[in-house]
Amino acid sequence: MIQLNDPKWKELKGGYNTPYDASIALKKLEETDYSHEVDNIFKELWEELHHQGDVGLASYFAVPHLIRIAKVKKRVNSSLLGLIAVIEIQRHKKNPQIPKEYEEAYLNSLNEISELVETTKNRKWDLEFTAAALSAIAASKGQIKVAEAVLNFDDEDILDEFLESY
Repeated sequence: MIQLNDPKWKELKGGYNTPYDASIALKKLEETDYSHEVDNIFKELWEELHHQGDVGLASYFAVPHLIRIAKVKKRVNSSLLGLIAVIEIQRHKKNPQIPKEYEEAYLNSLNEISELVETTKNRKWDLEFTAAALSAIAASKGQIKVAEAVLNFDDEDILDEFLESY
């Protein structure tokens, strides 16, 4: 995992296959305690780290930091889990490979997803959070097809449609 002050961030590409310095948004996420700022940061991260199935090295390098920040701040939401799930799902498609020297840190960070979700066990889960949490867990365990399917069940209509055809 590269540190947030590493100049390498400026060269990493995001979901648009153009350079995106995710360290700026990640530092803001680390520093803020205001929910409206967190929401805006996640909107930016979703927009820049994933685009129509495309992810880049900035996307992969952001994941361990997202998990670390969530643990420290005790802030686990559907935006966080959904973004991590999407990045991991798309990593297994036609996207760049994680450089070998960073792969272990990335995969080790995914092992912490279950622990993050565990911290939410006493709160009420809505459909969006449930789909994101289950998808992130499935993705972290290598169940990519399950993760992708479950993530799509965050919409009541899609869920009803599936259940009717089942």
